[in-house]
Amino acid sequence: MSDLDKIFYREAFRTIDIPSFIADEDYLIRDMNEAGLEFTGYSYEEIIGKPIPVISGDKETYLEIEDTVSEGENWTGDFSVKTKSGELVFGRGAAAPLIIDGKTKGHVAIFVDTTKQQRFENAEKVLNRLLRHDLRNDLNKLYGYIQRAQSKIGEESSREILEEGKELLSSIIHKSERARNLREYLVDSFKAKNGPVRLDLVLNDTIVDLINQYEEAEFHFEDFPKTLVLADDLLSTVLESVIENAVEHNDKENPVVEIIVKEVEEQVIIEVCDNGPGIPEEQKDLVFGRIEDDLHHGTGLSLFFADNVVKSYSGDIWVEDNQPEGSIFKIKLQKA
Repeated sequence: MSDLDKIFYREAFRTIDIPSFIADEDYLIRDMNEAGLEFTGYSYEEIIGKPIPVISGDKETYLEIEDTVSEGENWTGDFSVKTKSGELVFGRGAAAPLIIDGKTKGHVAIFVDTTKQQRFENAEKVLNRLLRHDLRNDLNKLYGYIQRAQSKIGEESSREILEEGKELLSSIIHKSERARNLREYLVDSFKAKNGPVRLDLVLNDTIVDLINQYEEAEFHFEDFPKTLVLADDLLSTVLESVIENAVEHNDKENPVVEIIVKEVEEQVIIEVCDNGPGIPEEQKDLVFGRIEDDLHHGTGLSLFFADNVVKSYSGDIWVEDNQPEGSIFKIKLQKA
């Protein structure tokens, strides 16, 4: 390759508007184009010589990429990048080995941001679920209560039926408020960004609100670590949904809920433990609405909403058995 060709290729790499970088065989960043610098927020001097995991937002996927390119193969798939400010950005990435004279001398990678698209798709999915199932079913039930009460006017049982209808109406109003929050999430999805959020402050505010709302419940917790996690303003709604679920689906007269925060390397795990009836193994995905067919529709909007929002943080949420009874909902978030 002539000197002119080298200049041409270098300038092409520099000016292409797709974030790209080149790493050596030790996976240290040796060059990054202007689009990559602007995207990650680093200066050229700050990023050169740094290991790739500095900008990786997904450790497991990064290790998969490293294994693939070390075998001399190309990799393409979903990936997330962690910017200098701590924002987690979702997208599609591609990586390939740089082979010179039959030997791998380094690697080249590109990244396309799809965060906005993912946020929109998540919000759209939850809204469709809300309109198609939750509110429609509750309104049908309410109509049934009204018909039953009309047929028993003057009887004592009509009062009980109306009380049940009143409770259901409160539930519908509560879900409508969540729908309004979700609508705002959908509208803002193209400008929302994940960034550092003080977990302890959000948890404390959420728990105080729930203590005032559920006087019959006991909430146990200790001082939370002042940890920054990658999230956005919806984190409080996620935590409220999970903790509230532990109270509302508890069969005890005085529900007991314990909130624990554990730090594990670059992640934080929030545990919401209850003394309720527990959840059978075959229903543990069902409660999040991950399985849905003509016979199964999940248990409602709240956990479905929480599941989708946590995924937009590149996190995870699942449920385990508590001992001696009840359930533990675990939320895994990335540290900022």
